[in-house]
Amino acid sequence: MNRRIRTLQKMLAREKLDGFLVTSLTNIRYLCGFTGSNGMMLVTRTKAMFYTDFRYQEQIKTEVKGCSARVLERDLYASFPVEDLKNIRRLGVEKTHLTLARFELLRQQLKKTKFIPCRDLVLELRRKKSPEELQLIIKAQRMTERVFRNILSLIKPGVTEKDLAMEIEFQFRRAGEPAFPVIVASGENAAKPHARPGGRRLRRGDCITFDLGCRIDGYASDMTRTVFLGSPDPQMRQVYEAVLTAQQEALEIIKPGVPCKLVDLAARDSLLRAGLAQFFGHGLGHGVGLDVHEQPSLAKNSTQTLESGDVVTVEPGVYIPDKGGVRIEDMVFLTRNGCLNLTSVSKKMLIL
Repeated sequence: MNRRIRTLQKMLAREKLDGFLVTSLTNIRYLCGFTGSNGMMLVTRTKAMFYTDFRYQEQIKTEVKGCSARVLERDLYASFPVEDLKNIRRLGVEKTHLTLARFELLRQQLKKTKFIPCRDLVLELRRKKSPEELQLIIKAQRMTERVFRNILSLIKPGVTEKDLAMEIEFQFRRAGEPAFPVIVASGENAAKPHARPGGRRLRRGDCITFDLGCRIDGYASDMTRTVFLGSPDPQMRQVYEAVLTAQQEALEIIKPGVPCKLVDLAARDSLLRAGLAQFFGHGLGHGVGLDVHEQPSLAKNSTQTLESGDVVTVEPGVYIPDKGGVRIEDMVFLTRNGCLNLTSVSKKMLIL
């Protein structure tokens, strides 16, 4: 049985649970290594069992580690292995992942079991990155940076946002896969934080925001850079400098023990002094790992505190309607005494 499963079992005792049903595929991958599309895990205080269907009976021989594995009917919840829960009275379930329909199927088959909706216990384990996980995140980040540098030579008037996004995704797939849909937002589209690349053609004077990340062996990276095609509008030049200053002030206070909301506040206060806080409407950052968005959350309403082992993004942005926007995003690793910036691409204003 692997260390991650053993740690989860210790958590069950503290939570007064006899067992815990893991239904998130990402959490399952973290615990036992399974990368397929259909599976669930039952973890009790003394054992761990993984279930999938016929399509993966060969795959699990090489992937699944640290627990027993069984092949069931394709609908795992309709054919739930009730016999494995005969001594389970209090069963924790992932309330943010288990659908109501599946919950009803379980309740019909396990009438003597009390279901306990739980917070995401496995996600809490995933927050602290091991050295092996950190190396995969860095590897994904280096690939992201390589692709970003490659794409700079293609930024010319007349090229569409979609052309650039497709080229980025193609290059990612040669080494891994895109961690999320690439954002390429130019001109007025850059005022949309999550703009979708479209048919807009680049024009001189555009600010162009690239939000991109690669995934290698399951682990993701996340980076945003804003560049200018030709001489930038004076207002957008000022916006860029203000966003960069806001990020730098946030980075200066990041270390274990600092409340996440204070890091967000540092960037927000910086933009307030620049008269731009009203154009910054999202949180400052988020955790990154097997998911692009994990714990902790760097937001003004966060109740979390930074911890050693966290990997988080720091991404202030300013978005001016009908004008454009600037976002600068780095990914950092929390060390014992501070943080290590995992992003090596320059943040100096780039005018192409």
